[in-house]
Amino acid sequence: MDATSLVITVAIVGLVLYKQFRGQFVGGRRDVTLPFVVIGIGVLTLAQARPEVTAAGVALLAAELVLAAALGVLRGYAFRLGTRDGWAYRSGSAALLVAWVLTIGVRVGAGVLGGAVGAGPLLSTSSALVFGGSLLVQSLVLRRRVAAAGLPVRPDEARRARAAA
Repeated sequence: MDATSLVITVAIVGLVLYKQFRGQFVGGRRDVTLPFVVIGIGVLTLAQARPEVTAAGVALLAAELVLAAALGVLRGYAFRLGTRDGWAYRSGSAALLVAWVLTIGVRVGAGVLGGAVGAGPLLSTSSALVFGGSLLVQSLVLRRRVAAAGLPVRPDEARRARAAA
């Protein structure tokens, strides 16, 4: 992973962690938009880097994607849900912290294992793709939990402004 990709990845992960542990209202498009943006960055990174693709690399990447999705499910269930000002509100928990540590551990472990089997470039350039997929799964699980609990979802700022006008 080059320095620019590393800085961007760390910045995105840091921002996501900050927002998840700070707490925020559930809903709006950002919960689904950000994962797709990160997935897009991951696809572009892979397309530009054109890393060597080996059977071992593909198998390791597939395993990491499955584990990342499973950890996205775990993180989606690890949020504390409640209401604030009448709207669904989520906040971090100790379980969410553990799930994030596991997620980062899987990423680091896959990178180390990928380097050992000659798939390091493929795994290092797929960080954003894996992270975005995991965030998308997390978001979908959280939205399903909110819907199942019957909690009211706060509309986007733009929709609230239009409704007030």
